[in-house]
Amino acid sequence: MLQEYLLIPLDIFRENHQNISRKLDAWLLFIASDQPCDIREVIEAYPEFTELYREVFDFRYHKKELVSMYSEALRILDQNTVELMVELQQEEIKALREKNLRQEAENLRQKEEILRLQKLLDQKNN
Repeated sequence: MLQEYLLIPLDIFRENHQNISRKLDAWLLFIASDQPCDIREVIEAYPEFTELYREVFDFRYHKKELVSMYSEALRILDQNTVELMVELQQEEIKALREKNLRQEAENLRQKEEILRLQKLLDQKNN
């Protein structure tokens, strides 16, 4: 999987942005700033951000809901972490089993070779 990542320091973006020419600029400013002038600029350029700002500001007054959302997010993250750990352990177990099977097969081949050589020696000696 080849993916390209672009890391943008939000504080530097906020200091250097000129205007909002793309939706990406609006998202970056939405994330980077809580200044009223920046909020107004984003909403004027992209009115669909109004509802997002409204939801964010509503959390200031409904802290319990924010905490429960955070708790739910942590629960989901914990569940996903457990599932990932189980998957990784299953892959490790599978790899170990395959390795053991290969070793057993190699041991059997070696024993068969030894038996074959002993049989040849016995035939030569008789």
